[in-house]
Amino acid sequence: MKQLIELIKKDVSAYDSNLAFDQVKLKHFVIRYIKTPGFKVSYTMRLCKWLETKPLLKPIYILKRLKYRRLQVKYGIQIGHRISVGGGVTINHYGGIVIGQGAVIGENFNIRNNITIGHSKYKTPIIGDNVTVGAGAIIIGGITIGNNVIIGAGSVVTKSFPDNVIIAGNPAKVIGANEGKNSI
Repeated sequence: MKQLIELIKKDVSAYDSNLAFDQVKLKHFVIRYIKTPGFKVSYTMRLCKWLETKPLLKPIYILKRLKYRRLQVKYGIQIGHRISVGGGVTINHYGGIVIGQGAVIGENFNIRNNITIGHSKYKTPIIGDNVTVGAGAIIIGGITIGNNVIIGAGSVVTKSFPDNVIIAGNPAKVIGANEGKNSI
C-alpha cells in the first residue's frame, strides 16, 4: 500500500511544478482527481493493478476494473492496467491515447493526446525516465527509449534511441541534444 501511495503522490506532484512530492496532501489528490481526466485514469489504473494482487479484495477489484473501463471509453485513454509505469505520470490532453499491455515506462512520463505506444511482433517499448512525448507520436516495437528524451509531435519511433536526445520525424531521428528540462 505504501508503494501505491508514493506512486500516486508522485503523479499528483508531477501536474504541479510548485508542489513537491513530500508536500502532497489529500486535498491536492481530490482537486487533481476532480479537475484532470488523465489523472483520474492513471490513478484508477494504479489502483486496479494493486487490487489485482489482493485475492481478498477481488470484488472491489472487479468493480474498479469496470470503472476503469468506463473511464477509458469516456476519455479516450486506453492504458493496459498491467503496464509497468513509474511515478510522475502526466497526461496533459486526453483523447486518442493507447498504451499497450507489456510496455515498461520509467518515472516522470509526460504525454499529450493521440499517442500510441504499442507492440510489434509481440514486443513492446521500454521507455526511460523523464521522457516527454508530443501529440500524435507513435512508438512501436521492441525498442528502448533512453532517459531524458523528448519525442516531437507526430513522430513515428520504430528504433531505439539513447539518453538525452530530442527526436522527431517520420521515421524519427535525432534532431538535437536535450540539455535542459523536458518540455515541448
